[in-house]
Amino acid sequence: MRIAVLAVVIVLIASAVVWLFLRDDPDKVGAVPPIWPTPQHAESSGADIDLPDAVMIIADPEADDYTVQAAVDAFREAGVGNVSSLDYGLDAPREPMIVRLGKLDGANVKSAGVSLPQSIPAEGYFLSADKDAVVIAGADDAGTFYGVQTLWQLLKPDALPSVRITDYPSMRQRGVVEGFYGPPWSATEEMDQMEFYGRLKVNSFIYAPKDDPYHRDDWRRLFDKSREGQLTTLVEAARDRHIEFTYALAPGLSICYTSADDYDALTAKLRSMYDIGVRSFSIPLDDVWEDKWNCPEDERRYGPWTEEHLAQAQVELLNKVQGVFLPGLQDVRPLQTVPAEYFDVKDTPYKKAYREYLDKRVVMMWTGVGVTPTSIEVAEAADAEQVWGRKPLVWDNYPTTDFDTAAGRMLFGPYAERKPGIGAHLTGIIANPMEFAYASKPGVFGVAGFAWNDGAYDPAKSTRQYAEWLGGGDEKVVTALMAFFDLNHLAPVLDEPGQTWQPQAPELARRIASFREKWAAGEHGKAIDELTKYAETLAQAPGLIRTATTDDGFAQDATDWLDAADLWAQALLTTLKGLASRAGGDDAGAERWFAEAADLTTRAEDVVAPTRFESKVKIGDGVLDTFIREAPALRR
Repeated sequence: MRIAVLAVVIVLIASAVVWLFLRDDPDKVGAVPPIWPTPQHAESSGADIDLPDAVMIIADPEADDYTVQAAVDAFREAGVGNVSSLDYGLDAPREPMIVRLGKLDGANVKSAGVSLPQSIPAEGYFLSADKDAVVIAGADDAGTFYGVQTLWQLLKPDALPSVRITDYPSMRQRGVVEGFYGPPWSATEEMDQMEFYGRLKVNSFIYAPKDDPYHRDDWRRLFDKSREGQLTTLVEAARDRHIEFTYALAPGLSICYTSADDYDALTAKLRSMYDIGVRSFSIPLDDVWEDKWNCPEDERRYGPWTEEHLAQAQVELLNKVQGVFLPGLQDVRPLQTVPAEYFDVKDTPYKKAYREYLDKRVVMMWTGVGVTPTSIEVAEAADAEQVWGRKPLVWDNYPTTDFDTAAGRMLFGPYAERKPGIGAHLTGIIANPMEFAYASKPGVFGVAGFAWNDGAYDPAKSTRQYAEWLGGGDEKVVTALMAFFDLNHLAPVLDEPGQTWQPQAPELARRIASFREKWAAGEHGKAIDELTKYAETLAQAPGLIRTATTDDGFAQDATDWLDAADLWAQALLTTLKGLASRAGGDDAGAERWFAEAADLTTRAEDVVAPTRFESKVKIGDGVLDTFIREAPALRR
């Protein structure tokens, strides 16, 4: 698969550059290199291991073929010429390096003679590498696969660090919901996402694009053969990477809850997805704005429309699917849902009906306090668990931009303000991304890191790590990405114009504040020189991102924002030239530069984003534009 091969190359290029940096620093040889998500426990166990010419991977006979092949590919990409695999129990030739891959409690990994942990939580793994043995032992098949993903990061050209890692996720469900309003992702974009999620140890993907007519508006209709074939391929790709593919069907706009025909249509649609390999289903019942029944039969059964009566109808439907339909299928997960009141913890008759009568197996999604919450606190998560009568699964509307106050934006600020410890009251966290699949990756990278190990998660570090991956480890490109991310740092709040939960361009704002302080102190030359250096970084960023990043899709998604950034950077540089003229006593020259900057500003403000709202691009707003507008008023 070309997409998978490309993603493998991306990971290896980025990791190789970082590791070469570590090997060139004598003080860091023997240290555990950066790993994402951050492991629960990792330590160096000695000097680096030089990779031999031949490696034999001995795997449990029941190990996943995809996982074994991933391990083989990892060593080959690291420069080992002869890599082969063999089932445990067969006669194996003695190669210079033996790698044992399998379950923690199996005879295969035990035969390595390595001290193993007694147990590991679900999806966890133990990885040990030293001069005598390399072992990857999973608590289960998913854990073994995740151990191979860590091996992939550790392996660098001709070397493997000596390490002992015991790792496992903090949260049971970690993933993404394609649940935004706007154009759904293409089949190519979805396949690329599966490869990306596998690298991040993500285990859940919910297919729920609001503007896919098969999902919501025309939910009764079965998929045509072409789209069914694409979904079949996607489901298989998810399964290979131990990602639970959840198919979501949203009938709330038109369903008649008492209709046997509608129930049959709903279960027939779910059954068609089961037949292509789906084993997890969701029936979201959110974002239905008309306060009325869809048929008179529902009013006769439940009474006049009220939120409490709506909850009764929804609970009956969900309980019937969970208790009658799903038991007739093999190997299925509990049903998921999104209730109408998904955005707070205030107790209501609606929530009381869910709490008291909804089958306890059903997984219920909750966004936090607010549709786009400014934070998720431990106390709020505890309140949600209490009011719903179960641990909710967070549908986190970040980095999505499908709401009016996010029009014209891309959200590249770090995943932040979700507090360590909330997982004790949650089933997990699922991120709702942007309609731009590749540009959503920085945010998803952070969500995956937090959900895997919330105690060790560092938002700023996470953003930097993704920039290093996307920049292939080239410091100049990484710097450009960080500057571009900073211009798109603002995180808005739904229906609250002007309210944000992450500020815009904090690094640029810091530098402008420093400029103003020096200018006021009469240090005009120093102020201009320092800010000009950063402005030059901003000016170089669009070109570097377009030509030197490892994922072409990112630059394609961000093209209009890069265009705007280019113009704004030129406007900033031109403004600084005007200030330099003013500092030198050339007021006429300064005015010419300021006029040119104003023209560039107008052009920058006219760049339109091809989003759901078709609005003008917003980038660095409130910081960059404000400085350029106010600069002509600065005097010597």
